[in-house]
Amino acid sequence: MDHIKQFFKEKGLYLFCLAMVFAATAAGILALRSIVGNVADLTRIRKEALQNDEAWTQPDTAIDKPAQDVPKPTQTPAVTEKPAATAKPETTQAPAAETAPAMPAAKPGIWDAKPQAEFSGNELVYSKTLGDWRTHNGADYAAPAGENVTAAKAGKVVSVTEDALWGGVVEVADKDGITWRYCGVVEPAVKAGESVAVSAALGKAGDVPAETDGDAHLHLECVKDGAYLDPEGLM
Repeated sequence: MDHIKQFFKEKGLYLFCLAMVFAATAAGILALRSIVGNVADLTRIRKEALQNDEAWTQPDTAIDKPAQDVPKPTQTPAVTEKPAATAKPETTQAPAAETAPAMPAAKPGIWDAKPQAEFSGNELVYSKTLGDWRTHNGADYAAPAGENVTAAKAGKVVSVTEDALWGGVVEVADKDGITWRYCGVVEPAVKAGESVAVSAALGKAGDVPAETDGDAHLHLECVKDGAYLDPEGLM
C-alpha cells in the first residue's frame, strides 16, 4: 500500500497531465462527431427539400397556338427611287475674242537710243572733221535730217542761237541749274524765256558743222557752273 502511495506521490503530476490530455482528446472527438452529424443532417434536409419542391417537378407547358391579338409588323414601304437628274444642256462657249493685231513698236525717241559718240570727259579723242585731238564735251545721238527734236528735260529756254561750229543751238536750263545745249537744231520752235516740258518740240534735226564726218546726228551738251557733264548720266 505504501508503495502505491509513494508511486502516486512521485508520478501524480504526470498522471494528472495525462488525464487532462485524454479528457481534451475525448472532448474534441465528441465535438467533431457533433459537427459531422450536423452537416449530414443539413445535407439530408436540403436533399429532401429539393426532391419535394414542386417547382422542379412541373413539366414545361408547350405553346401550341400563337397569340391572336399580337399586331402584325407594318411592312416597310419600298424606297422610292429619285428620278435621275436631267443633264443640263451644255453651255454654248462664247467664241473667243479675236486677238487684236499687234501694234508696231513705237519708234524710240532720239534720246532713248545709245549715243553714237559718248562723252569723253578729260580724255582727248580724234576729230575726223577738224583733223585734231580734242575732248568730246557732249554726246552724239542719231537724228536724220528733218527729225523732230524734243526736250530731254523740262526747263526754261535760255537762248536760241546759230554757231559756226555747232549749227543751230537751243539752250534750256533745268531746275537743277544745268544748261542743256541742243546743237544741230534747225527751224527752232521755241524762243528765249519760254518754259518747256519734257518731250516739248524744240525744232528739227539739221547738221553739226564741227562733226559732219559720219552719220547725221545731234550733239547734246550739259554745262553747270562752267563744267561739262555727261548727258547720258543725267537722262
